[in-house]
Amino acid sequence: IFCGLVMIPGSIYLGLMTGGQLGPAASWVTVILFMEISRRAMKPLNQQELVILLHAAHVMMVGSLLFPGGPLAQLVFRAYLVGSDAVRDAGLLGAFPGWFAPAHDSEAILTRNLFHSDWFVPILLMLFVLAIGLVQRYALGYLFFRVTSDVEGLPFPLAPVQAQGAMALAESEESSTQAELANNVETSGPVDELKGKRWRIFSLGAYIGIAFGVIQIGVPAITSLFLAKPIFLLPQPFWDTTTLTEGLLPAAPTGIAIDAGLFLTGMVLPFWAVLGTFVAVVLTTVLNPILHFFGYLPTWQPGMDTVNTMFSNEVDFWLSFKIGAALGIAVISIFATVRALRKASRERRVSRDKSVKKMWDPPVKGRGDYPLWIAVGIYVIAAIALIGVSLILIPFSVTIALFLFIFAFIYNPLISYINARLLGIAGQTVDIPYTKEMAFMFSGAEGIEIWLAPIPIENYGHQTQAFRVSELT
Repeated sequence: IFCGLVMIPGSIYLGLMTGGQLGPAASWVTVILFMEISRRAMKPLNQQELVILLHAAHVMMVGSLLFPGGPLAQLVFRAYLVGSDAVRDAGLLGAFPGWFAPAHDSEAILTRNLFHSDWFVPILLMLFVLAIGLVQRYALGYLFFRVTSDVEGLPFPLAPVQAQGAMALAESEESSTQAELANNVETSGPVDELKGKRWRIFSLGAYIGIAFGVIQIGVPAITSLFLAKPIFLLPQPFWDTTTLTEGLLPAAPTGIAIDAGLFLTGMVLPFWAVLGTFVAVVLTTVLNPILHFFGYLPTWQPGMDTVNTMFSNEVDFWLSFKIGAALGIAVISIFATVRALRKASRERRVSRDKSVKKMWDPPVKGRGDYPLWIAVGIYVIAAIALIGVSLILIPFSVTIALFLFIFAFIYNPLISYINARLLGIAGQTVDIPYTKEMAFMFSGAEGIEIWLAPIPIENYGHQTQAFRVSELT
């Protein structure tokens, strides 16, 4: 109720004003509130309970830049989409299937009523897809957690940062409760120096975030109450300087995102990851004018802003480059994993020591691990179920069915493993753009259904890091 009535409206407002989201901040605010309630009820939360509560709040707040506002926000977008001007101009009024959204002239849309019977099938389908996605994410995420964290021993540099937030709250909770039980609200004895430092850093981060939020959102929100146009002290969603630099750097997008969160994340990432990102930005800025000079970026024209410049460059050159880079990372990752597995197997063969831990055994007993074949089996069953639903919703063809199986059993595990390994090494991710769209075009599919169906293509690499955070707490 708290997330729905307080946090989700705030997230929607932020998304409409700046294009951003409250994201993790909303989850932390929720956790801190309930931590204080539990402390006053003399039922303090330990760090494991705080992590579970943090996860629950995150699920409530999950969304995207297109649909800020939680899991149900997409239904609101669908209600707008089916009767929008864009759909009317394209001659698609009435073309959307009933399992996606009610017709544009339905009572469910006209009265803005999500409880109308016309919404029953779309909501049921959405809940099914969410449930299947949850099962797939945990199954595949666990598999790659075991591979990257347990077998390869990758560090996951951002996982300790997320874990220490919960630890700081739990430690402050513990010390505060001890103080109250001792009837001494000022102190309950000597507090461990590390605990105190961690809590001070957590509090400092909160104050920095509050100050930045007041400048970024507070000033525009207040000035919009009495001015026709709000005052933005910081350009939103970014400072567009491309038209200013196009004379010196033609075809180079130079928009600057002023985001304190990105700045602080850079302080946590490994040095070489930050340096690599910096070198990539510089090389891209230098290469774009060169590529334009030799005719490889023909779409760009003087006067284009950052968004249009990036889009035109993406279509002309960088889309194919990113596909090649992602495939290159995949080859390197698979090679490194195979090499690590062979080395571990060889060491065990040479030692012939029965007490040596097997390569696929969990590092500790009692952690809650289960056999990997169960994870694989769960994923396979869930993927087949989603493929079956997709084939029911769209016109059947052998080519489309083949692509669905390739997505579920080749592409998803591959891209998830690549990202799990990148998160384990550098805390960063990569994706192959427009994979689904290219597959649709190659399949020869016609009609609108295939663009709306729950196609089984997803990147579950982030769940690997979530398992690492759970292990640390």
